[in-house]
Amino acid sequence: MRFLPERTHTSILLVISIVTILIVLAVLQHQWIGQVSEAEHERMHTSLLASVNQFRLQFDYEFRQLGFLLQPDLTVLIQRDWQSYAASCDAVLKRSNYHLVRNIYVWTAGKSEDSQLLKLNRDEKAFEAVSWPSGFEQIQVRYSRFLSNPSRPDPELRPFIWTMFYRIPLMIQPLMTFRPSPVAPGPAMQFRGFLLLELNRETIRENLIPELAKKHFQGPDGFIYQVVVTNGHGDDSLLYRSDPQLTIAAFARPDARMSLFENPPERFDPMRPMPGQDMQPSGRGLRPPPNAAPGPPMAALGPAPRAPQQRNSLAPALSGVQSPGWELMAKHREGSLEAAIAIIRQRNLAISLGSLLLLAFSIAFIILSARRAQRLARLQIDFVAGISHELRTPLAVICSAGDNLAEGVIEDSSRSARKYGELVRNEGRKLADMIEHILQFASLQRGRPRLNLRPGDINEVVESVLKQSMPAITAAGFTIEKTLAPDLPRINLEPAVLFQVIQNLIQNAVRYSGESRWLAVRTAKASAKRGTEVQFIVQDKGIGIDREDLTQIFKPFYRGSAAAAAQIHGTGLGLFVVREALAAMGAGISVKSSRGKGSVFTAHFPALPSADDSPVSAASKGLQA
Repeated sequence: MRFLPERTHTSILLVISIVTILIVLAVLQHQWIGQVSEAEHERMHTSLLASVNQFRLQFDYEFRQLGFLLQPDLTVLIQRDWQSYAASCDAVLKRSNYHLVRNIYVWTAGKSEDSQLLKLNRDEKAFEAVSWPSGFEQIQVRYSRFLSNPSRPDPELRPFIWTMFYRIPLMIQPLMTFRPSPVAPGPAMQFRGFLLLELNRETIRENLIPELAKKHFQGPDGFIYQVVVTNGHGDDSLLYRSDPQLTIAAFARPDARMSLFENPPERFDPMRPMPGQDMQPSGRGLRPPPNAAPGPPMAALGPAPRAPQQRNSLAPALSGVQSPGWELMAKHREGSLEAAIAIIRQRNLAISLGSLLLLAFSIAFIILSARRAQRLARLQIDFVAGISHELRTPLAVICSAGDNLAEGVIEDSSRSARKYGELVRNEGRKLADMIEHILQFASLQRGRPRLNLRPGDINEVVESVLKQSMPAITAAGFTIEKTLAPDLPRINLEPAVLFQVIQNLIQNAVRYSGESRWLAVRTAKASAKRGTEVQFIVQDKGIGIDREDLTQIFKPFYRGSAAAAAQIHGTGLGLFVVREALAAMGAGISVKSSRGKGSVFTAHFPALPSADDSPVSAASKGLQA
């Protein structure tokens, strides 16, 4: 029986373990996505209810504010000074860019022959007696009985409470005054009539509701939730729709619905701002100034004012609304919250499945690559061993023959033969040393490149590098300070190689800049021992280099302690390649740095005299270097 090798058993167990882990991860991610979807549904539903409630509060607040601002003073009611009240109403209405109030009426109380309906004439700034408008008959019939005995008002009359009639639409409130009662504790109430505010349906439909709908239900790419406001049933009852194509049938099962003008659990001061509102002058009325303290609730103000001159500040509440009322309905643009959550869930499942598949393919690719690398490594080892054996055999023969000749073992030991033997032996040893170095360093470097150098301007190469690299560097949040000296001497260069050198130095500064996100790129002309030189300088304010590392960083694969501590990845070959490429162009490089204060790398290029703008061969430059 033939058993599998131990390494094969280990590989099989590893594969089984990885597959098991992937399956467990898939199950856990599926459960997690389900929990996330439920939490997202709850969050979206809560957010929608909050938006609907904020819409209703701010919509209701606009009319409560109107009721507060347009209430007549007690002095006006007692003295029937409708002229000053007309001026006050006109001043309030002028503060609006668009008007929610179409007409203001005062229905004065008294005997049948004294009771009359007064209408505000804004042109004359006065109240004028008018006949009852068409459509107001139900109001006249319903409330006439309350005017029969003003001195003893009907108990059904509730002061400072507004009633809404949607079909007109109209808000009506009884007007009351108070005087001390000689027989009972507390003030006595006297009925003075009714205040009627006829609302502008077109303004509500075309301005107020669209503005609030966009504020609470619209996102950067349009309405997140489709919204309609209805006044009953049927498409003809739609006061507003966020999409002209919407019908009432599409809202058979809305995600949220709420009646507008619905009374909140407790009354509140109409001058207290709603969330997200202030009471500065705006398109529809007044707002309290910034940082103003909120007003007290209605119950804390007492049943009556202390002095006749004091303005009535009791909070007018909306109640007794006529049915059917205005109703807000909203649903998600995907059809429902459930449909939106289903789309999110499917997207998360697709992303999760894609991640797991990518992970599985990556692991499989790594395993295959590792096995292939092992085979290649084995082939390379075999090749190196074979070539070494093939080369060392003739070398051993040459060295042995040379030793025999040099030591006079050969009978013909003339001077020429000895000299020949010494030459063979010395050259053989040199060849052996060369082969050893090649075998050790062939994988690290191929030798200094042979370049076809020609005179050129370094600034042009720098500009080309910055033009190519600037988008990526700027996208990473870096600021580059560029200072290119004009009229620099020309240098011997290979544009493609110099391009890579400059790019490597800039990338090195970006990689080790730390949190500073700043680097400087400069060119300059300077004096050196060998004459004038052109300098290319890259400076950063990054992590810097320790003093003991400065002499080592240009060696292949060397990583400084600062880079290792900062966990910055790299091969350690970048500066080695830069040095070798600069040396091939007859240039050099230097560095100044300290830990935590950044680094300055300077490439030094010998400047060409103006009369020596001729190409220099790569071989001669290599010898000079």
